[in-house]
Amino acid sequence: MEDRIIIIATSKLLKNQLTQLEETVKELQKHCANTEEGMLQYDWYISENLETIKVLETYTNSEAVLFHFDNYKPFAASLSESRTFVSLEVFGNASDALKQRVKKINAAHFTAISYLNKLT
Repeated sequence: MEDRIIIIATSKLLKNQLTQLEETVKELQKHCANTEEGMLQYDWYISENLETIKVLETYTNSEAVLFHFDNYKPFAASLSESRTFVSLEVFGNASDALKQRVKKINAAHFTAISYLNKLT
């Protein structure tokens, strides 16, 4: 539990690109499910006004996050055609390598002070 990392990524949907985004995300999730043992959750959400995208990601540890950052790259260009990145928040006791990797995008980092997680 202490190594678990949660990420919330925020993006803005580009005009008239929801269908393309949904298609790309479906393929990306399939790819990640088949290749990322350390990924526990990878849920995509869109606001009611179809403008803001939130991705809720949970990983077993920092190394799994770093693996995902490289593993999703084949989908990055397609994602960029349908949304623009806004921010990244990292929750948990991230490794120095993970902190360094997200530093260039000014990610916010929140260190855990206590846990109560009933999810299995």
